[in-house]
Amino acid sequence: MSRIIGSCLRAAALAGLLGSGLVAVVAPAASAATITVTTTADVVNGGDGLTSLREAFTTAGSNGVDDTITLGAGLTYALTNCTGPLTHADGHGLIVQGNGSVIDQTCDAKGIIDSTDHAGRLELQDLIIDGGPNTTATGLEGAAVRSDSELLLANVEIRNVLSPGGSVVWSSFDHGITPYRLTLNNSNLHNNTGSIVSCDNCSLAMSGTTISDNVGSGLSLVDGYPVTVSNSTISGNTRAGISNTGQGFPTNKMEFEFTTIANNGRVGIRCVNCGRLSGYSLYVANNGLTAADALGGISFSMSQRNGTPASSIGLLLSGIEGNRSTVAGGGLSVTPVLVEDGGNAASTNLDRTPIDNNTAAGDGGGAAISVGNFSNYKGGFSGNTATGRGGGVAFLTPGPESALWFDTSEINNNTAGGDGGGVYAFSAGSVSGFQPTISGNTSAGNGGGVKVGFAYQAGLEGSKVFNNKAVNGAGLDLAAESVTFDKTTINSNTATSTGGGARISAFGASFLNSTINANTATVGGGLNFTTATQVTLTHVTMADDKATTGAHIAAVPAATVAISRSALVLPITGTSCAGVGGAFHGTSGGFSVLRDATCSTIASDLVTAADPQLAPLTNGFPSGRTPAATSPLGGRVPVASCTTEDDQRMQGRPLGANCDAGSVEFVETVAASPYKALTDLIAEVKALHLAKPVEIVLVLRLTVARAAVKNNQVPAAKVQLNGFITKVKAQSGAKIPAAAAAQLVSKATAIRNSL
Repeated sequence: MSRIIGSCLRAAALAGLLGSGLVAVVAPAASAATITVTTTADVVNGGDGLTSLREAFTTAGSNGVDDTITLGAGLTYALTNCTGPLTHADGHGLIVQGNGSVIDQTCDAKGIIDSTDHAGRLELQDLIIDGGPNTTATGLEGAAVRSDSELLLANVEIRNVLSPGGSVVWSSFDHGITPYRLTLNNSNLHNNTGSIVSCDNCSLAMSGTTISDNVGSGLSLVDGYPVTVSNSTISGNTRAGISNTGQGFPTNKMEFEFTTIANNGRVGIRCVNCGRLSGYSLYVANNGLTAADALGGISFSMSQRNGTPASSIGLLLSGIEGNRSTVAGGGLSVTPVLVEDGGNAASTNLDRTPIDNNTAAGDGGGAAISVGNFSNYKGGFSGNTATGRGGGVAFLTPGPESALWFDTSEINNNTAGGDGGGVYAFSAGSVSGFQPTISGNTSAGNGGGVKVGFAYQAGLEGSKVFNNKAVNGAGLDLAAESVTFDKTTINSNTATSTGGGARISAFGASFLNSTINANTATVGGGLNFTTATQVTLTHVTMADDKATTGAHIAAVPAATVAISRSALVLPITGTSCAGVGGAFHGTSGGFSVLRDATCSTIASDLVTAADPQLAPLTNGFPSGRTPAATSPLGGRVPVASCTTEDDQRMQGRPLGANCDAGSVEFVETVAASPYKALTDLIAEVKALHLAKPVEIVLVLRLTVARAAVKNNQVPAAKVQLNGFITKVKAQSGAKIPAAAAAQLVSKATAIRNSL
C-alpha cells in the first residue's frame, strides 16, 4: 500500500469515528530510526542479541520509516553470506553512515548493496566498498551499488569491484529533475572493472569526486540529463571518461567546471544526439591514446531542429590538449544528427580555450566541426596534426549557411596531410577573422595557413599570416564569392608551385592597408589570381616577394588587378606583375610607386628603381614596413585623393603634408616644389662663377625645364634636365669642379625623379 493511499484510508476512518460521536485517539507519526550495527559478522540470527549489517538492512527495509544504519569506526564488514546483496526494499530513505569502515565482498560474482524501491532514497556516507571475486566474469548491474531509488554517495570509496560487461554503480531513471537522481560528492571510484557509474534516463550531479584507473568507462549514461560535474577528475579509465546520449534537445545539458578529464583510453567526453555542453575551467587531455577506436578529447553530435532552441557547445577558460582520434577531430569533433531546413543554427563557441597537440587519423587534428557555426576567441590551435584536411581545424558544413570566426586567435604550427595546414573550411557561409595569427602551418596539399574550399565571403582584418608552407597558396588558398583583407600582413610564406602569399579564386578580392612581403613561389610570389577576379589593391605594400612568374602578382588574363596608392617595390626575381596563360590585365588608380611598369601605370604613378627605404617588417600588431622620412613613397598621394582615413597601424592619414603610398603612413621630408627646386638650382649654378659659355648653357636648360614644369609639360622638363645632367658630367673635373658637379647632378636627378 502506498503512503498516499494509506493516508487517505486513515483520514476516512477518522472522519467516520468523529461523525459517530466516538472519540478517536490518533497515534503520532513514526519517526526516523537509527540502527546501530554491533557485529562485523555477516549473520542473520535474531536470538544472539547482536545486530549485523545484513540484519540492519532487513530491519530498515521493513519498519516503514526513514532509517540510518551506523557502522563502527574503521572496521571491516566482510560479506560471507552469499545469498545476495545487502537489500533495502522500502519506499523510505536509508542513510548508511560508514564512519570510515569497509564493506568487503568475499562472495563470487555477487552484488554488494541494492535499493529496490523507486520511491525510496539511499545515501552512503564515509564508507569504503571493496569488491570480491568474479571468476565467471559475470556482468552485474550495479555490482557495488544498485539503486532503483534516488542515490547519493558522499565520501565513498569503491575499489576492486569486478563487473566486466556490467556496471559498478547503477541508478535508475528519473531524468530532467533536481534534486538529482544520482549524486556523487567527494568520492573516489578506482581500480574497478565495468561501466563504473551507469544510469538510464537519470539526472546526475558530481562534485569533488575522482573516477580513475578503471577498466571501462568512468561515467556511462543513457539519456542522462541534466549532468553537472564540478571540481572532479575522471582519468586513466580504459574507455570513455564520460559517455552519454541526450535525445537532442538543448535543455538536456551537460555542464563542467574546474574538472579534469584526462588519459582515458578511448575518449574524454562522448555525447551522442545531445543538446548542450558547457565547460568552465574544463581540461580535457591525452584521451584516446590507447584504444584502437579512439575518439579523441570531445566527441559530440547535435541537431538543428525547427521549433527548438539552438544546440550548443560553449567552453570558457578551458583546454583541450594531447588527445588522439582514429577518425576526425583529435581534440574536438562536432557532428550532425539531424539538420532541418530553417532549424535554429547550432553553435560551438570557444573562449580562451586553446586546442593544442592533438592528432586525428582523418580531418581536423585539433577540431572537426560539421554542423552549425564555430567561433574562437583569444584561444588557438597549435601543434595539431591531421592525416586528412585541416591540421588545426576542419570546418565542414555543406548544409545551411554557417559561419567560421576567429577573433584574436593563434593558429600555429599545425600540419595536414591534405589541404589546410592550419584551417580547412568548406562552408556556404562566411570564413573570417579579426587579428588572428596564422603561422608555421604546413600542408602537403594546398593552403598552408588556410584553405577555403568555398565560402560566400572570406575576410581577414588585422591578421598576420607568416611562415606557412604548401604546394599552392602557402599562406592562404581561398575560393569564395568575395575576399577582403584589411590591415593584414602576409609574410614569408613558401609555395612550391603557385601563390606564395595567397592563391585566390573569387568574383571580387579587396586588399586595403595591407602588407605582402617576402613570399616565395614559382608563379605569383605574393599573390596568384586563378579566375576572373576583380581585384583592388589600395594602400598596399608589396616588397621582397620572389617568383619566376610575377614576383608580386601573377594573374590569368580574365582577372583585372586595379592598383592605387600602393607600393610594389623590391621584387627579388623577375617582374612585379605577370600574366599566366596570356597578358596581365592591370589598371591604375594612380599615386603608386612601382619598381617597374608591368602592373600598369598612369602619369601620377612613380616608376623608379630608387631604394624605397623600408624598415624591416614587424610581426607584432600593428604590423608593416615603415618607410624612412626621405622614402620616395612619401607624399605621393595628394590630400584631395587621400580618402582612406587610417593606415595599417591605425594611424590617421595624412601624417605629413600629403598621404603616402603603401600601407604605412609616415611623416615624410617635405621636398621643395619642382619649380622652386629648379629656381634654387639656377642660383646655385650662377654662384659657381663658371666660364660664361658653360654657365649660359646650363642655366638655359634649367630655365626651359622650369618653364615646362610651370606649364605641366613634364616630358619636356625631363628632356632638359637630362641634357643638363649630361653636360655637367661632361665638364666634371674640367670646367666644373668635380665635387660641385656631383652635387649638381644629384639635385637635378632628384628633381627629374620627382616629376
